[in-house]
Amino acid sequence: MFLSFVAPVIILILISAEIPFLMSLYYSFTKWNGISKHITFTGLQNFIELFTTDKEALKAFFFTVEFSIFNIIGTNVLAIALAVFLTKKLKLSNVLRAAFFVPYIVSLVIIGFIWKFIFSSAFSSLFNVTHWGFLNWSWLGTPNLAFISVVLVSIWQSVGFYMMIYITGSQAIPNDLNEAAGIDGANGFQRFFKITPPRLCLR
Repeated sequence: MFLSFVAPVIILILISAEIPFLMSLYYSFTKWNGISKHITFTGLQNFIELFTTDKEALKAFFFTVEFSIFNIIGTNVLAIALAVFLTKKLKLSNVLRAAFFVPYIVSLVIIGFIWKFIFSSAFSSLFNVTHWGFLNWSWLGTPNLAFISVVLVSIWQSVGFYMMIYITGSQAIPNDLNEAAGIDGANGFQRFFKITPPRLCLR
């Protein structure tokens, strides 16, 4: 009975994720144009060329590493800050939690169109009204600004999910610890850095 419920899900995961992954892993060791019936096994030759002669691939690799570092740090720092703020007794805390979480469940295609419109058109319209210089920058046309734009959009899209995780974790921290630290003379910053992050890491 149990397998009858689980089997369809396992089959769908295998078809949509696991089998394509294994096939792509195999094709990475071959020379194939994706159409021909003839597939030539080349071993590690593709990877050797990728890391020795293909300069664009190395640029893409370092771009991904740099993006990952900024994205991970920025997302987690902002998520913790929002979690601490929204765990306070505020009238609009539930509304704000939902507002920050909504971008996470929106399609990435829709998010892409929205932010493309913001960077290309909305900022120009705001510049005509406010004359703030940064609104007239070429956010998607300049390499450095394009990188910053991608990082900001990625953080905006995913911060709500991690915020909810940190909120759940912080609510599980006993209030006795903060009260005891306050009695011992610890201020708000000391209570946060000495209690909240260490306790979150333990969960």
